Amino acid sequence: LTMDLPPFVTAATGMDALTHNMEAFLAKNYHPICDGIALEGMRLIAKSLETAVKKPDLPSRAEMLLASMMGAIAFQKGLGVVHSLAHPLSSLLDTHHGLANAVNIPYGMEFNIAGFEDKFERIAATLGLSNHSGEAVVNYLFDLNTRVEIPHKLRDIGVKPEHLDTLADLAFADFAHPNNPKPVSRADFRQLYETAL
Repeated sequence: LTMDLPPFVTAATGMDALTHNMEAFLAKNYHPICDGIALEGMRLIAKSLETAVKKPDLPSRAEMLLASMMGAIAFQKGLGVVHSLAHPLSSLLDTHHGLANAVNIPYGMEFNIAGFEDKFERIAATLGLSNHSGEAVVNYLFDLNTRVEIPHKLRDIGVKPEHLDTLADLAFADFAHPNNPKPVSRADFRQLYETAL
C-alpha cells in the first residue's frame, strides 16, 4: 500500500513516526513496555527511513510501517513538547502534521536534554551513534532531516515572526506537553519557536 507513496510524504510521515517513538520514550509516565517498543521503533526508523524515501523497497517500507505502529502503541504513555509545537502550525497555518513535527523535533529534543541525559544516552545508542550525548541526538535529527529533504527552519515552511505569539499561546494550551519530562511554559514555547524560525 505504501510502495508508491511520494518521497515528501514518506519523509514527513516517517519523521512523525520517529517523533511519536522518541516523545513516548521521554514522556514522564511510567510504562516500561512502551519504552521498549519506542526504542525498537526508533531503531527501525534509523535503519530504514532514508531508504524508504530515496529508494523504497519492501524491507524499508515494511520496517517503517512497523515503526509507525510501534509509535502509535508507545504514545499511549504520552507525548511532549514537540507535538505541542507542531499542533498549532497545523491549526493556524495548515502545515502537514508530520512536517511540523519534523522541523520542530531537533529543537524540542534539545530543550529536553538537561536532567534527562541518561535517557538520551539510550536513544543515542539505539540510533547507532558513536557519541551517546543528547547533543549528538540533536545533531543526528538535523542530519536526518537534511538527508530526507526536510527544512531546518520554520521560515522555510511559511512561518513568519508575526505568527509566533499566537503559536506560543496555542502551544501552551495544547494537550501534549503536560506529559513532557519537564514543564514547558508559554515563554519556553515562544523561545523555541523563535529559535526554530
